[in-house]
Amino acid sequence: MKILITSLFLLLITTSAFAQKQLKPWMGVHIEKVSNGVLIKKAVTDTPAFRAGFKAGDIVQSIDDVKVSTPAELIQIIQSKGVGHKVKIKYLDSMRKEKETTLALEAMPGILDMAKKNLLNKLAPDFNAKVFSNPNKKEFSLSKEIGKVKVIEFWATWCGACMQAHPIVSQFASENKKNITVISISDEEPRLIKKFLHHAKKNKHTSNDVLFLQAAGTKIMNNYFVPALPMFLVLDKKNKVRFLTIGTGNNLNQAFEMAKSLVK
Repeated sequence: MKILITSLFLLLITTSAFAQKQLKPWMGVHIEKVSNGVLIKKAVTDTPAFRAGFKAGDIVQSIDDVKVSTPAELIQIIQSKGVGHKVKIKYLDSMRKEKETTLALEAMPGILDMAKKNLLNKLAPDFNAKVFSNPNKKEFSLSKEIGKVKVIEFWATWCGACMQAHPIVSQFASENKKNITVISISDEEPRLIKKFLHHAKKNKHTSNDVLFLQAAGTKIMNNYFVPALPMFLVLDKKNKVRFLTIGTGNNLNQAFEMAKSLVK
């Protein structure tokens, strides 16, 4: 039985509730199973797959040297990677010649449009939240924290990409703590955040240089139009939003570079 998947990894967002999901990459292809791999029936114009050079008739055989035999396997492997990363794909072209290309994993167009429209180059919505990671600071109020650049991360304990990002975010926070405040916000139950922090600090995946906050209820998430996780914002010294992205890899690096540029 043939399987057809249109615009792989469409991510649906309900703007009223802003349900949080781990952001999943998409390729923009129609695919189906064939005897020797996964057939690309169509690469939609101006999508990650199209930019990687895929054409109708190509057959994907492996991703990052992991063999791909079915559409389900292709989905699982791509889905396990984070937006902002790149993967190496080996395939057979329509002439059955072995080829290799690099696919940049991107979010589906439009996913950030609403957040950017409402936040970029505007004063960040104020919030008050409970602090979990600093014994000397119990509450954090954004409006009272003026004069330092800030990187804000929205995350969750169930978000695999968030877990991958934490050590990188922690290292950045430690290296730049004099000039940049790094804030990580989750709306999960306090017990889950505390449990995560206990194990993360024990395994040196994070440190007290990151302010971990708990967003009680949905107000903060809704005010920041959080469509998927992890989401990163960069605020200047006056708390104006200067950069916004979703995902890790190069996306996160761009956030760090923007933050450092605002210090100067």
